[in-house]
Amino acid sequence: MKQNFSFYNTSQYKIALSYSIAIFFYCFIIFFLPFGVDNYNPNHEYTPDFLLEIFIFSIPLFLGSLLNEFVLRPLVFKEASLKKIIFWNVWTLLFLSSIVFLSYNMLGNWHDFKLVSYLGFLVDVSAVFIFPMAGVFFFYRYRSLQNQIAHSVTTKNSTIDESLLVNFKGQGSKDQIMLSLGNFRYGQAQDNYVELVYVENEELKKFLLRTSLSNLSDSLSNSVMVRCHRSYLVNLLQVHAVTGGSSEIKLHIKAVDAPIPVSKSYREATLQNLHKIKNFT
Repeated sequence: MKQNFSFYNTSQYKIALSYSIAIFFYCFIIFFLPFGVDNYNPNHEYTPDFLLEIFIFSIPLFLGSLLNEFVLRPLVFKEASLKKIIFWNVWTLLFLSSIVFLSYNMLGNWHDFKLVSYLGFLVDVSAVFIFPMAGVFFFYRYRSLQNQIAHSVTTKNSTIDESLLVNFKGQGSKDQIMLSLGNFRYGQAQDNYVELVYVENEELKKFLLRTSLSNLSDSLSNSVMVRCHRSYLVNLLQVHAVTGGSSEIKLHIKAVDAPIPVSKSYREATLQNLHKIKNFT
């Protein structure tokens, strides 16, 4: 089964990660005094000036992490996978370690601005950042798995005939396609079009229909073809599983890899119609 890392792209995760990195690094510096921050003084005292100076490190670190997560990451990838997450974490370690190195030298009048020192910082600081990054990731991953519930659904004995043809009509007189309930899977809004996804000869195919999703949904108006999201309309007969928890629900469609999201505004109506035609086990 394909692993779900949707939590990785949420704003909540990104903000929690940025706070955790900054706070953990500050506490680590204060308690362990690494990297010679106390000038290797065996009689070091914790003064307000010292605590404030170390806190200054946390500010560019926190802002840099936010920049990295909210600005840079969307430019690299939008859908999270395990390989992409590993790649991004490696980059994050190098990027944030570089910020610490620059901050350290700015506060120290560039007294250690050397390539050898920089490489050492990359290794040592990255070893520190691994802990909050791993902690936040596994916390959200665990919570995602805990909240995730899976319901297998089967079609009830009913009079719904999957061979029934549905006429999907667009704005033009020739802009239409006839698909059976057994073949049609879902429709997705694409600017001024709706992309219809259906099965033909056991392969997924697509057809662009020039219309809005709202107009298409209104023209179909039945308990089988249901709009579940502002960008999606689904054929509930082809739903074989429902996953999610209190925060989000997703519909798993036969022969379709990616699940279809259900937004809060359409959630109640979608589930009501799904219960009419499906048995939950």
